[in-house]
Amino acid sequence: MREHHLEPLRAHGFDDQSILIAVQVIAYFNGINRIADALRVDLEPWMTGSPEDWRAAKAHDWDADPGP
Repeated sequence: MREHHLEPLRAHGFDDQSILIAVQVIAYFNGINRIADALRVDLEPWMTGSPEDWRAAKAHDWDADPGP
């Protein structure tokens, strides 16, 4: 990763700490997914539907007022 890779993130308001946190979260999930794939962990039932099915099931979350 080079400085020019960070410029778009900074243009969207990310500071160094936010970028670091994002990198750590992405790396964690990447590692967990690799472990789950290697161990052939089955997906949870709610993970096997289409994106449309997921959105329909979570519609109340999308429409909720986020508050102040």
